[in-house]
Parts: sequence; structure tokens; C-alpha cells
Amino acid sequence: MTKEKKYNLIIAVLSGIFFFIYSYLAWSVWWPEWSGFGQVIFNWPDANANFYFAKVFSEQGTLAVFEPLNQITDNLLHSRSINVFAGNLVPISFLPSIVLFGLVTKIFGLGGLLFLTPMLASLSVYMLYRLIYYIFSDIDLALIAALLFLPLGPWLYFANIVMLPTIMFIFLSVAGFLSLAIYIRNKKWFWWLLFAFLISLAIVVRPTEIVWLGLITIIVVYKNKNNLDYKKILSAVLVFVFLALAALFLNKATYGGYFSTGYLNLQSGTQATEFSSGTNYLKLLVAPFGFDIKQIFYNFGKYFVKLNWLVFALSVFGFILVVIKRMKEKKDSIWCSYNSINFSIFILIIIYYASWNLADPLVKNLNNISISYVRYFMPLYIMILPLAAYAIKFLAKKNKWLYVAFILLTTVFSFRLAFYSANDGLLATKENLQTYRQYYLRVHKIVEDDAIIMSDRSDKIFFTTYRVIAPQGDLPFWPRLNKIIDKEDVYYFSNISEQQMSSLRSEANSNGMEIMEPVEIENEFKLYKIIRLNR
Repeated sequence: MTKEKKYNLIIAVLSGIFFFIYSYLAWSVWWPEWSGFGQVIFNWPDANANFYFAKVFSEQGTLAVFEPLNQITDNLLHSRSINVFAGNLVPISFLPSIVLFGLVTKIFGLGGLLFLTPMLASLSVYMLYRLIYYIFSDIDLALIAALLFLPLGPWLYFANIVMLPTIMFIFLSVAGFLSLAIYIRNKKWFWWLLFAFLISLAIVVRPTEIVWLGLITIIVVYKNKNNLDYKKILSAVLVFVFLALAALFLNKATYGGYFSTGYLNLQSGTQATEFSSGTNYLKLLVAPFGFDIKQIFYNFGKYFVKLNWLVFALSVFGFILVVIKRMKEKKDSIWCSYNSINFSIFILIIIYYASWNLADPLVKNLNNISISYVRYFMPLYIMILPLAAYAIKFLAKKNKWLYVAFILLTTVFSFRLAFYSANDGLLATKENLQTYRQYYLRVHKIVEDDAIIMSDRSDKIFFTTYRVIAPQGDLPFWPRLNKIIDKEDVYYFSNISEQQMSSLRSEANSNGMEIMEPVEIENEFKLYKIIRLNR
């Protein structure tokens, strides 16, 4: 067996083994919930909404669910990660990823959907291994990079968060560029069209990544222009246009406008005006959160450098080695092109996402690996792996046992980050999910299935079994609830203090409603029924 075939087998087997690690939450928490009582409880409101709409799409072929009470309450009933348009519950997330989730659900069921993201994560590792080999023509480098990628802390964590599109986007991007690498070798139309399809699909799944992903695509295609003709370029453009138009028509059918998204203000029942101009759409693509250099350095330092410091340090050392080699040899290599592209992508992604200052202090103070910056930086964690692998290869060239030592060290570091992060590692997440399950089961014994439950942050626990009311921001609440209080059973699930509850009771009373004495649930959470006030 050749070295390449042996390495292929090693990575294939390890990817299969890691599928079970990537699906840790799926088989230990969500599958028992789904098979046991049908309510799958996620730690992310976005995941809860995506799971719901995947089910809806698989059954009805639509991404809009009519809620008649929203017409008389000015869109009161929805969870935090669901928007409302013309009385319909609609997703906030970009729609193509939910359609893909829905198609998988149609074939394999909701139980099968729970294991899609772990499977894509496993396949991505093998494909990145092959892609790195094709780029650098170094099978040892590719093997080391893959061994670093398998347990990579952010990757391992988000592979377990099965209903977010982060892993799907990376899978489509890596598979697309691998298809291009194969095309460059064999010049077959199939691989070219597959490349065009997968990269285009990645862009419509995460349109906000179009700038940097498009830049990589253009640069790589230009550098290989001798392998292309106008027919292939035209075919790729047509594939992209077709998928982009499909996404726009999906927006039209769901939100009432081709360029509307669930992130806009749809609850008025009309088109949002905040992104009505071309200038604002350009800002949405390039710098939606503005440009704050202090915030950029803070977020990049905390959630990229510090969070993944061991792999980052190895990659910096690898970069220095590559630069020294370039200065000695005084000639360009594939590393020059790779580092140039890397630098450009780093700048674009950091400007785009690191200027964002999360508004929720609870998330900023408690979350570490699960914070949104980590999943937005995911392409960057992956892009530095070849440099880290180069450093390990250099350090261990005189003693092959050092390969094993470095891989084991980074694996332990990555597992500790993914599983043992204090408040939001996988073990803490599992514990939280099990607590949520107990809340749900206790409430479900008391509350009828057709009731409405309002809460501050617990909508993800009770939706979709129950209709829910999430915080409404500055919108008036009690006058809208007053319109349905005589027709519906309404409950409030919360752990607010007695002082806060006293203030809330006064508001309810002034609007003709009464908050009854609570039922104790668990961990200071209580369940209150809201009824019409009898004067």
C-alpha cells in the first residue's frame, strides 16, 4: 500500500470515528428526546426555529406558517428567532439552508436530520485533507493538517450544534474547491460544474460570505485561466445565476419581496425601509456593524488568538518558517499565493464580523466557545491549519515521535476547549439541555398543548409544542395580549424577582388582566397563569 493510500485510509477511519464525537449531543440528548416525547429542545433559538421550519418544509413545501392570532394581536405570537410577515411565522435565517435541512428531513425524517451536520463535519475533514494535498503536493502536510482539524475545538463544538448552517457552509465551500482542484488535474466537465454548483450553493446558504468567498474563487480561477475557456466560465456564471434567482424567488414567496430577509423589520406587514437603498445593501455586504478598530482587536484577540492559542501559535511559527524559506530561496512558491489569499480573507472577515459588539451582556459575560464570533471566524481557524501543520512538520523532522506528541497535545487542548469550557462547553450544554427538559416535562404536566406560553428567554424550551410569546422590545405588549386573553389559555414562565413581578402585576391589572399565584417549577422558575381581571 502506498503512503497516500495508507493516509487516505487513516483519515477516512478517523473521520468515521469522529462522526460519533461530532454527534455527541445528537445521540445523548436530542435523539432520546425525539424518540421519547417528540419535543427536541435546543440551546440556540436559531436552532429551534431551523428545526421547526425544516419540518414544515418537508411536510408542506413552504417556509411560512399562518398564525391567525397574529392578525388580531399585531404579530404578538412568535419566538425570538422567528419573524412575522402578514400574520405568517417566517424564518429569520437565510432560507436555502433551511430548504436543504427540509429536503434531508423529507428523505430521512427529523431523526435523521439530527445527524446531518455531524456527517457533513466528518466528510469535510477528509475533503480538506485531500484539498490540502492537491494544493501543496505534500501528503505529510495534508495528514498533519487533517489530524489538527479533526478535534479542532470550534469545529468539534459547532459540529454538535446540529441545526445551525455553519458546518454546512464550510462543507459546501471545501467540497467546491476540492472539485475545482480535481478539475484542474483531469479537465472533466463534471468536476467543473460540480465546483460551480457547490460554491454557488455555499454563497446562497450564507450570502454574507459572498465577498471573501467570491474573492477566493476569482483569484483561483484567474490563476488557472489556461485550463478554462469562455464556455466553462459562462456555464459557472449560469449555475450561480440560477441558484441566486431560486433564492430570490424563495425570498419573494416567504417575505413578499425578492431582497427581503428575515433579519429585516417585517412585523409591520410591510416591507422594511431600513435597507431600502442600494447604499445600505452595500453596507450590509461589506461592513454591516460599522468599523470599530478597538472592538476588532478585542474580539479577534479574545475569540481567535486566545481561544485557540496553541494552534494559532503553531501557525504563526509556520508562517515565519515559510517567510524565511522564501527569503533564502528568493523565489515564489504556492505558499506565497496561499498566504496572500489568507491575508486578504482575514482582513475581510475580521472587518465584517469583529466590529460587532454583542448587545446581550449575559452572552458576552458567560459564553466563550459558543459565542457567535467563533462560528463566524470558523473559516479562519481552518485556513491557518496548513501553517500549523508546516510548523509541526519542521519541529518533528528529526524525531517522528514528536509528530505524535504535538498531535496529542493539540487534541487534548481542543477537547478541553470544546467539552470543558466552563459555561458553554459541550458538557455544560448537555447539562443545560437536560435541565430544560425537566422544565418542559414539569410544565407539560400542567399546561394544555393548545395554550400560549410567554417567557423572557425560554421560548426555545416550549416551542413548537406550545405557541409562544417572546420579548417584544419597544412594542406595546399588554394591549395586544388583551385582545386574546378571553379566548386563549395564557401562561408566563419566568424566574423574575417578587419586586419585578409586583410591577408586572400592576401593568397587567391596569390593562384588565390578572397574573395568578404561581406554580413552583424548578431553580426559582415559576409558572403563572394570566386571566381576565374580574372587577
